Amino acid sequence: MNKSQINRNSKVKTSILKRALCLLTFVVTQQLAAQPLTLKDTTSPSSMVELTVLDQFKLSAKLHLGSATAGGVLLLHDCKNTSKDFHGLYSALVKQDFFVLALDLRGFGASQNQDYSDKSLRIKADNIVSYQGQLATLMMHWQNDVYLAYQYLQGAMKNKQGISVVTSGCSSNQAIYLAQKTALKSVVMLSPELSVDDKEQFKHLADMPIYLLSAKYLTEAMLNAQELFEWSGDSHSVLQTFKGNDSSVQLLKKQTYLNNNLSIWLKSTLVE
Repeated sequence: MNKSQINRNSKVKTSILKRALCLLTFVVTQQLAAQPLTLKDTTSPSSMVELTVLDQFKLSAKLHLGSATAGGVLLLHDCKNTSKDFHGLYSALVKQDFFVLALDLRGFGASQNQDYSDKSLRIKADNIVSYQGQLATLMMHWQNDVYLAYQYLQGAMKNKQGISVVTSGCSSNQAIYLAQKTALKSVVMLSPELSVDDKEQFKHLADMPIYLLSAKYLTEAMLNAQELFEWSGDSHSVLQTFKGNDSSVQLLKKQTYLNNNLSIWLKSTLVE
């Protein structure tokens, strides 16, 4: 075979290989295109976090990282629910792109151990009076726990924007304690449960916007809300009362627009 024939054969083989490679590439591309593309989200702005307090107790919370210049909201549940029961409000706050920390208070939800557990207290208590006494002892830790949660949220924000707190039922006094130590921008109290001393401490706080909400026939909560509203001197303060005796969680689930209303109101108070 002469040199020219060798060159022609080589060119033919090269051409065949190129066509085969192009065909193979086309087939693979079509197969990949036909398959759904799934990506693992490694940059989710919401995650579960763990906070260790001075006595080494571990608090569980859900954290949403907002936009770089956003304010923050600390979300506290009541004594009949956990942070998960306020999912609708949490989602509404996330839509406003706040930094949000939804805390399970000590003894509730994922913030429980053998020493601190609301469920265990209920089982072991001989009667309602005994349970209430033991619960009050557990709740004595909340003031320091909530302050730590506030500091954690402040650190996660990495900016100088303000923080507001949302409370419900038995956690309402935590807003008062927190306002004595920090410069809260605003407060939400849903069906507030407050002692006489709590209300007196509130009256010594500097005026700030407060959103008070309760059902009419939760008489004590309604009267607490009315008293705090009358005392508040801030023009952005709101008092909202609903017919019936629904708890705060029930109201938020039945009147779903309330979640958006609360988040929009909070945004108006957090804007510098």
